[in-house]
Amino acid sequence: MFNDFLMADPQLFEKCRTNFERMALMEHYHLPTRLLDVSSNPLIALFFAVKGGQGNGEVYVYKDRPNREKLAKMLDERGWHNLIAEYKFKSGLTNHNYFKKNAFSNEMQLESSLARQSMADKSAFFQTIKNFYQLDDRYVAHQHRLWSNDYLNYFENEDGNYFARFKHDLHSLPFLRLFEEAKRDIPSFENKLNPLELIVPKIVTVKRMSRRMENQQGLFLFVPFIGDEYDQAVEVDYAEVERQAQLAIDILSLYNPEKPDEKEKYIIPAQYKRSILDELAKLGIDYSFIYPEDHAKKAEMIKDRYLGL
Repeated sequence: MFNDFLMADPQLFEKCRTNFERMALMEHYHLPTRLLDVSSNPLIALFFAVKGGQGNGEVYVYKDRPNREKLAKMLDERGWHNLIAEYKFKSGLTNHNYFKKNAFSNEMQLESSLARQSMADKSAFFQTIKNFYQLDDRYVAHQHRLWSNDYLNYFENEDGNYFARFKHDLHSLPFLRLFEEAKRDIPSFENKLNPLELIVPKIVTVKRMSRRMENQQGLFLFVPFIGDEYDQAVEVDYAEVERQAQLAIDILSLYNPEKPDEKEKYIIPAQYKRSILDELAKLGIDYSFIYPEDHAKKAEMIKDRYLGL
């Protein structure tokens, strides 16, 4: 879908500098992507919770630091019980940067570039990444060391080591094609990656490419690639892929401190939605502000005001 949209409307993407920006613009125009829209402004989130539908509205809260229990649960389900140590013993900015990115980071260029690769290359790529996770899981258990501690020196170390196979696979064609795709936008991109970042969700700040994105104070939650969905040897269970994607998203959800399994959410009873929408309009948050380029929406809003709808 990514490549088809680029070819169908190339002028739309002329101002985009990276594959992530292209993906963000596709999400803006409702193409299914790995991005979920979130806002840094709670009043914007409230607007979307009350603007339509017959039932109650709901506002969920996300953060850019992981819930360790949910992260451990996701890793356990994949059989990588010891891998949590790679995240557990991180502190400060090192850990924070796994889950908080900007649109121009090498990591987001890499992951968004994956969307442009062939199915065969994706399959080979994720098989190598899964092999790494299994190897690192054993490494943590038996060697009592963390791969992430040596990450910065790992790619410069030419000696044989525990992860020699992974280093070798980085020179295979699927990886080289991915790196070349990333370099189209970022020529300084190096042929290296940190697999520990690939499996986790991220809150991504973006350049606001339209008045709509600016007014909505939007961010994106990047849903990580699951991997199994690209395994050409098995039939894809899309319900299971969706469940695993939700497990990943839950890592950045805020939970009720008194009920650890219950997400923190704000419920707006249906009977109050209309009045809250009116109050938000008094603050300048209405359809014309949220959708400044949608002239049909503006006309509909004026019509509703005069007809009392």
